[in-house]
Amino acid sequence: MEPSSAVVLTSPTIRTITSLQSELAERLDESGGVQIDATAVDRVDTAGLQLLAAFVRDLRAEMRTVEWVGCSDALRKAATALGLETALGLT
Repeated sequence: MEPSSAVVLTSPTIRTITSLQSELAERLDESGGVQIDATAVDRVDTAGLQLLAAFVRDLRAEMRTVEWVGCSDALRKAATALGLETALGLT
């Protein structure tokens, strides 16, 4: 098994989407799985969730793993409201 890289999320919103997109793109250029720590997420919006869902989809397409090492209530509730729990791998 190849080593994982880590992504720490704080506020995946339209305001931070550009920097988050750059960070996630770097992880796509790497190999191995990715661990996502979203325990500190206090705000999330549709743009942030869409970017995360696309990131998880792209990793899965490359047969790479995604492991959520923590997920805040705010992120989980937003994902549930938009029906993205499965796409994000939160189920």
